[in-house]
Amino acid sequence: MRRIPHVAALLACALACRPSLATADETSVVAPSQIIEYEPQTLTDRAPVITAVAVLSGGGMVATAGDDHVVRIWSTTTGRVVHTLKGHQDWVRTLAFSPDGNVLASAGDDRQVMFWDAGSGKLLLRTPPAPHPLYSIAYNPEGSRLAAVGFGHQVYLYDPTAGALLRKLEGPGVDLRSVVFSPDGTQLAAAGRNGQIRIWNVPSGITALEISATLGRVRTLAYSPKGDLLVSAGESRTISIWDAHTGELRGTLRPRSGKVLSMTICGEDLIATGGSDNLVRVWNWRTQQEADRLQGHTGSVASLAYDPASAMIISGSFDTTVRVWKLALPIPAANSAQAITPEASVR
Repeated sequence: MRRIPHVAALLACALACRPSLATADETSVVAPSQIIEYEPQTLTDRAPVITAVAVLSGGGMVATAGDDHVVRIWSTTTGRVVHTLKGHQDWVRTLAFSPDGNVLASAGDDRQVMFWDAGSGKLLLRTPPAPHPLYSIAYNPEGSRLAAVGFGHQVYLYDPTAGALLRKLEGPGVDLRSVVFSPDGTQLAAAGRNGQIRIWNVPSGITALEISATLGRVRTLAYSPKGDLLVSAGESRTISIWDAHTGELRGTLRPRSGKVLSMTICGEDLIATGGSDNLVRVWNWRTQQEADRLQGHTGSVASLAYDPASAMIISGSFDTTVRVWKLALPIPAANSAQAITPEASVR
């Protein structure tokens, strides 16, 4: 093991993009979007806070969940709820579609992972309760394993087809907030409260690398598409880009105005982050510059997902809305951040 020293972004198809008019000195609208807001079923029914989103790339489905304990699968074609999944007994914090798109996994404060048939909405199975709430789950690329972390100090590896716990890995500390597999499945990384990132070799489970990423809590991790870089972000308000094999710091991005709560990779050169400043920012991580600024949320952006088939970012927020953003391609010049504001509301 090598130790590295401390180095101090519902639902409806988005409208067509129009060319950017922004310059370095002004901010202009470059791509309108739409909003989906939850429709109350009764007079006392309140809209849920959205803390988890997952997108089935090219499959026309987005899943959302939050503090009402319900998971919803939406059609991106009609903007309507296709399935309402009930079974969780507490706040749902995290969602993930299986790589083949057939299964949706969900987990949260009731300490169990539930696996649902994405096509029918039927509950397939659930794991035995973990000792603590679960905050983040991730499939490996083959879909043969699902990793989960939460408010404890261990990483749980499950068999998604049986719901059986296969293995526990000792995490870098208590209160783990993010877990992610590398694109080729050879690495598994986790991080949380103490700012440490631990990376294991897969399938041996041997610790390969430990990175002192930040003095604050790491809330989100993401690998680059090639798996050569690992990005970390959180309460330090800094996005750090690391060499995934050596732990060397390759660059930093600094939102400054808010804590980073969510993150998603948007292709080879772009990454989107959501924060406590109610913004989604799109960064070019090669040039280390902010490329787009997605404005419209009125609450912290707690969850992000990206659909490469449609170049859309889906964001979930504490303002109880889910928003769909269409990225303008090619991406504008990296030195002029542009504001993207929602134009329509679907109720």
